[in-house]
Amino acid sequence: MNLPIELHPAIVHTPIAMIIISFLFDVVGRMTDLAWWRKAAFAMLVVGVMGAGAAVLSGNAAEEKAEHQGVPEHAIEEHQEAGLLTLWVGVAAVVARALAAMPGPARTAFSVLALVAHLATAGSVAVAGYRGGNLVFQHGAGVKGVIGAGAVQTPQHDEDDHD
Repeated sequence: MNLPIELHPAIVHTPIAMIIISFLFDVVGRMTDLAWWRKAAFAMLVVGVMGAGAAVLSGNAAEEKAEHQGVPEHAIEEHQEAGLLTLWVGVAAVVARALAAMPGPARTAFSVLALVAHLATAGSVAVAGYRGGNLVFQHGAGVKGVIGAGAVQTPQHDEDDHD
């Protein structure tokens, strides 16, 4: 299932913000030992991982259009791989966090695993966002009304324009 191409830019910002901020909430919750920070972190992580899933689906639809605009395939694939990594490591973080809430001897191990997976998810979503930004700002992916052949051009200013 692919979502409409136009949704990808609107969707991607939710997982970026939610996953990174949820990691910060998790750290604060652990430092202050206040459960509501950790609960909020978990809720934001779940929403962020769901958003990552939607971003991957909508990105699959946008891939072909970007290739037709002359965006290098390797740049698209690197962005896509970072998005998929975010999704799968994020799912692992959610599962580990859910298991850490259960009583038992493995609770501490799952808690540590959840924190490490959460950090990895935050890092991978940051990389995916950076690479996605490069697709737009360096290669003009999805930019309408592009001047020239596949590159975004900025207006030139005359040296005489200085007042």
